[in-house]
Amino acid sequence: MRYVLGVDGGGSKTACLVADETGRLLGYGGSGPVNTNYVVRREAVSSLEQAVDEALREAQLSGGRVEALCLSAPMAPDAVEEAAEHCGIRRIVRAAEGETPRWAARFWIEGHVGVTVDAGTGSMARGWSRDGREAGAGGWGATLGDEGSGYWIGLRAMIAILQAHDGRIAATGLTGRVLAHLGLSDVVDMVFRVSQGLAPGAGAGRPIRVAPDSGGVTGRPEPSTGGMVFRAHSSERGPLTRAEVAGLCPVVARLAREGDWKAVEILGKAGVELGRLALAVVGRLGMQEDRFAVVPFGGVFRAGELVLRPCRETIRPVAPQAEVVGPRFEPVVGAVLLALDALGVAIDGRITAAIERSASLFPTCGVE
Repeated sequence: MRYVLGVDGGGSKTACLVADETGRLLGYGGSGPVNTNYVVRREAVSSLEQAVDEALREAQLSGGRVEALCLSAPMAPDAVEEAAEHCGIRRIVRAAEGETPRWAARFWIEGHVGVTVDAGTGSMARGWSRDGREAGAGGWGATLGDEGSGYWIGLRAMIAILQAHDGRIAATGLTGRVLAHLGLSDVVDMVFRVSQGLAPGAGAGRPIRVAPDSGGVTGRPEPSTGGMVFRAHSSERGPLTRAEVAGLCPVVARLAREGDWKAVEILGKAGVELGRLALAVVGRLGMQEDRFAVVPFGGVFRAGELVLRPCRETIRPVAPQAEVVGPRFEPVVGAVLLALDALGVAIDGRITAAIERSASLFPTCGVE
């Protein structure tokens, strides 16, 4: 019997599944981020090793028995090689962006999977025309892109909190929920956690952070001096990571379901941005008049219609025959199928039926 591993990783988490050549899923492992653009190399390597080790342990296999590992992750090649060597994996297959969700969807969705839209910690879209051409859009990172992503949503939630604090917008429940989620006492603490980095050599001895005193901050232990708030730099709590900012997305979604006006607005704008990503791909491939499926995946879409409705409404006027169809499985299942394909296994009804049967043992690989 031959065995494969499928791995899908990103800016917040990594998932790994073990399967045999019949399509039966045997073990699952999960861990943290592997995006080497945002986490140090050692953390990325450790995350990949942990996910693979956990999956192999549950499957009661050694890495040496695995014929191929298919990886979809923004991870530097040398880091991947180090983790693979640790796990005893001999063959690595790198999946192109968007391929794992496309393969996780194509065998369970009727018709042509034309576009996938990723809205996790970051965001991007990928498309495939019927004649074999491909195009992508987005994926440019937290500073210059990632519109509609979990990071984008979390950042806009914090911006809204500051605007409400100033009186530039109406009050929003985001203030209390986000500060509580992050364990912060007030908006000044939030600002310092976002921008806590110091210039080299600055604040020697006892680093102090400075922010304008705009009034209205309660529970502050230190007085305002000259219109400024001075607060000691915390050596225990560093700046918010990209994953922590993206982790605010579920907080925004819960509040939006309760009817908070700003949370609803932020998610609506995220849906529009994700629809625009899909349309960019559609335009580049000339698919405006085609019939195809747009497959959304990633944590942002767990907000449901709050994001999906504006996404659909953005796409429909330009590509009226496109249908937004949710996938049955997470992209990690697509990674398993790609690994089997790399071994020459024909992906037929026998394989997909085995995945369906065994997937019930691993609820994390299915889409809620």
